[in-house]
Amino acid sequence: MNYPNYRISVELIFKNEGKVLLTKRSENSTVAPGVWNVPAGKVKYEEIPIQAVYREALEETGLKLCSVEEVSVRNQSWESRGEIYYRVIFTYIVEAAKSDYTRLKLNDEHTEYAWVNLDELSHEKYDSLHPELRKIIASIYE
Repeated sequence: MNYPNYRISVELIFKNEGKVLLTKRSENSTVAPGVWNVPAGKVKYEEIPIQAVYREALEETGLKLCSVEEVSVRNQSWESRGEIYYRVIFTYIVEAAKSDYTRLKLNDEHTEYAWVNLDELSHEKYDSLHPELRKIIASIYE
């Protein structure tokens, strides 16, 4: 059986001063348009997940990482625009140097970002955040 939409992906939970970075996907995105998420992306065929973490951080936020810790691996599937997508997702807590956060610049895959604490995470504005990712983020605060 052929699974053209099966990939390995990484998610980056940026942590800074008790808050995490959420990014909103562009309405023009093929996958999850208009959805709040964390910076994330597919692992390229010649990469291993940790290499993709550093690359995606630069591509999606312009930030260089100084700390990376794997916190979760899970499977996920969803439908978007008539296509079914399957992912094995490696999730990492990451940090950039404190002074670098002022240089945060989203790429065109995103339209906005927010630094949120645990209480703000439950705001209805972020209802589109995937429930499993929400649990992982909440576990950081335990």
